[in-house]
Amino acid sequence: MGVLNICFEFSTETSGFFDYSDYKSVYESFYKPLGQFLYAHEEFKFTFYFSGSQLEFFKQKNPEFLEILKNLSNRKQIEILGGGYYHPVFPLLFPLDRTGQIELLSSTIRKIIGKRPRGVMLCASAWDPSLVTSFETCGVDFVQLDSSLIQKEKKLFLPLIISDRGKSLKVLSLHKEFVPEENETPEGFIQRLKKTVDKIVKNDEENPDADRVVVIPFNKTTIKRLLNEKLVKEFLELLKTKYADSIKLELPYNCVKNSENFVQTYIHAGITEEIAKWSIEPYKQIEIKPNTSINVYDFMQTYKRSQALYNRMIFVSLLVNQCKGDKMRKKTAREYLWAAQTGDAYVYPTSGALLSSQERQKAFKKLTEAELLVRECEDFHESILNYDYNCDGLNEYLCRMEKFNVCINRRGGAIFELDVMKKSSNYADNMSRVMPLDKCNDNYEKGIFVDHLFEPEEYSRYIKGLPCKNGVFSNNVYKEVMFNSTKREICLETKSHFPSLDQAISIRKKYIINSNGIMVQYILKNLSPISIKAKFVVESNFAQLDFKKEVFDSYKIDVVNNGQIEEKTSQSLEFMKNVDAFQLTDLDNNVVFTFEPNEMANLVSYPITLMRSKIDASGLQPAGRTLSLSLAWDVDLACNMEMEKTINLTIISSKRKKA
Repeated sequence: MGVLNICFEFSTETSGFFDYSDYKSVYESFYKPLGQFLYAHEEFKFTFYFSGSQLEFFKQKNPEFLEILKNLSNRKQIEILGGGYYHPVFPLLFPLDRTGQIELLSSTIRKIIGKRPRGVMLCASAWDPSLVTSFETCGVDFVQLDSSLIQKEKKLFLPLIISDRGKSLKVLSLHKEFVPEENETPEGFIQRLKKTVDKIVKNDEENPDADRVVVIPFNKTTIKRLLNEKLVKEFLELLKTKYADSIKLELPYNCVKNSENFVQTYIHAGITEEIAKWSIEPYKQIEIKPNTSINVYDFMQTYKRSQALYNRMIFVSLLVNQCKGDKMRKKTAREYLWAAQTGDAYVYPTSGALLSSQERQKAFKKLTEAELLVRECEDFHESILNYDYNCDGLNEYLCRMEKFNVCINRRGGAIFELDVMKKSSNYADNMSRVMPLDKCNDNYEKGIFVDHLFEPEEYSRYIKGLPCKNGVFSNNVYKEVMFNSTKREICLETKSHFPSLDQAISIRKKYIINSNGIMVQYILKNLSPISIKAKFVVESNFAQLDFKKEVFDSYKIDVVNNGQIEEKTSQSLEFMKNVDAFQLTDLDNNVVFTFEPNEMANLVSYPITLMRSKIDASGLQPAGRTLSLSLAWDVDLACNMEMEKTINLTIISSKRKKA
């Protein structure tokens, strides 16, 4: 065997939405000591990846750190990897956005450090073969991918080469399994690494004398151990003496540039094993079987809220790409779009929770800002579109109004996206509760205007904030009865059976969209020969947009009861009878939602905190909050009789600033 090249590197745990709140302490305790350490140990070579937003922040707040990096780069001690400016999930993007983000980060690194990056780092190693062409177009020499994506027989610790339609790209694999263990000595680390590599080389008859390369990614915890002066000196001394002819520290690009042995391979679409384990069953780690290919689309199909954000991002991407008019507004809109493509919001939140509403809400807000700019470039007209918005085989209804966007899903017949066009996020970005994380299980997707028909026993559970096993309509696929884009009317219908006596019942649901809100008309009909007595409930869920708040105080509820206005809290369960109307106010964004039923109804409201696993499965942490509000009426229908209920939702976006 030739020389074994070891590449140590650190990928910052941040992307498009860099959290600056505690940055000063992080810089003083981590980045500053790391820079000083590298500057004092010239023979210790190291590789970094920074997102563009973090580099810009360094430039503003800690330019001395960038100056150190520049000096280290000039003496060829460190390498700065490129990638997407906002650390996006590349397979999810259109080619134009892929190349744009790569070029933006590359030019930023070149301006700050003085050298253009030659390799790229991918968010969560999210890979797709179509990326070869995009990377080749941007002059990328190599990409780094998690070793779990590489076929077992191709893991020879040599640079790999892949091709697609005449374009080629080199690949270095990341080996997390070789990260030094907590109490491992430098000699023990080297022997463990060498033993594994020697075993592979022994069976590689084609390249017996080739130099090998092992890229080892470090996290902050490992690097803090690395700063132990005694261990580093011992490690470097071993490389100078005992292993001087067989092992050396090197930079990734040098390994690729100097190699004369490449392993031709094909890499299927995939994602890092750390994420792939969560992609088969919701919120449950499943060991990945050999030769099983899990990719980012598998992850999003498992987690509907990530899929919903992706659908919104693709729609806004189309708007931006097709926009004509003011070039500056279009350029700014594209920047907002790129910021919304950060991997934090889709698959890999830096907060640690597997699915964080905080990251998604930031992305939804950026997308709203991008769409607002596109509207300013064009002669915008309110419209309703009918097409398969979320690619599930069923048409959805996208209503684009001057003040808001809503998207209505035929599954459940509810609104699952509500964007108020006042630079706010998606109010309908709600996660459903699951066992055992939330100690209960919802059997439907939470949205706005979700329909339930409960037996009295089930209703008594429901008004206590407990999930119920049957909502009759809440999980049905509604059939389109009428769609009129001119009148902005959508009529849906579904049939089901009331569980107790297997009684057939139908519901017709008509949306009438106007510039100020939405009117929903319900007609329930008893199709069975036996009378039905039940509770009809219309549930609307509003996500807390600013999840950083520890207390759920973003909303204020004003209830009109017998002509009197009474304020209710959003922090605990509230139940009121004979409500004439209620008003929900988003205090942070000054947006008011007024619900007016045509007849008095019972009102139940309660907050829900969603607990989710950390990516490393070390425990649970809050990942989202939802305020659930429901209007309920008594149902007493004889055979073939109908009952009509109407709810008028008015949306007011106030310009008044919060006091």
